[in-house]
Amino acid sequence: AARRRGYDGAMVRTPRPRRRKIISIQVLPTLVTSANLVAGLLAISYLLDAAQAESEAAREVFIVRAAWMVFLGMFFDALDGRIARMTNTTSEFGAQLDSLADVVTFGVTPALIARTVLGYVFPAISGKLLVALAVFYLLGAALRLARYNVESARLAEGGSEHVTRVFRGLPSPAAAGVIASLVILRHEYTLPSVEWLLLLITPVLGFAMVSRWPYVHLMNRYVEGRRPIGFVAFIMLVLFAAVLWFHETVAITFVIYALSGPFVTLTHALVGWPSFVAREDEDEATVDEHGGDDGSGPTLSLHGEDDIRQEA
Repeated sequence: AARRRGYDGAMVRTPRPRRRKIISIQVLPTLVTSANLVAGLLAISYLLDAAQAESEAAREVFIVRAAWMVFLGMFFDALDGRIARMTNTTSEFGAQLDSLADVVTFGVTPALIARTVLGYVFPAISGKLLVALAVFYLLGAALRLARYNVESARLAEGGSEHVTRVFRGLPSPAAAGVIASLVILRHEYTLPSVEWLLLLITPVLGFAMVSRWPYVHLMNRYVEGRRPIGFVAFIMLVLFAAVLWFHETVAITFVIYALSGPFVTLTHALVGWPSFVAREDEDEATVDEHGGDDGSGPTLSLHGEDDIRQEA
């Protein structure tokens, strides 16, 4: 405390202003999430190099490197959640940092990759139209992440715990995986059909991310826990196919996953929800205790990029 002289000449104590507490962060989860962000930045850097490449072959190499950086970012994005779970280091800081990294790696980067590739293979298409497609995709990813943050914050305020088994809307890493895998597949085989698929599916991915289409959380629903031996054999078969035909298997897997949402929704319109979606809706009903879909009160559905955000 400091001293000062009062009106009567006596020395009096005055309390010092309290210093604001410095926020402490966990080093390891923060480094992993930062690696995700750096992967996105490296991808953008490779795209800039592609624009300045002197030959078509060099340009293709830089574009493919950018696509591989998206997969590297996906690896770090999955790893940070696991580290947060094992170390019990969840915090609001880590959740926000994770979302910012995802916007760059799974929003800005795939949009620029699609814009770059489509601009080269479809020179007759207006550049403004290609930019509009990239913006539409980016906005879909950003709104997807923002919606998740709002919904997860509401659930945290209620003190409820929920393990996501069905996403509502295509997760942004999966959407980015579709674009990156198609770009790599195109580089390997130079298939015009892949280029047309990339052109058509880019706006669909943007819409799928902000939709309420159901997408199964593969890890939580099918990988963790005990499973029948037939299912394990199927997984081994897929892995074996990936070893023999890696690029084809990865691209087909991502595209099928992206199209599964509208397929399940169409199935619902014809014959009703599949059982796994119906069970997840029941799980959501236990979370929301203040209203329903009839407008009688607020509703809450927690389906986002990760069932547990990495925290720093």
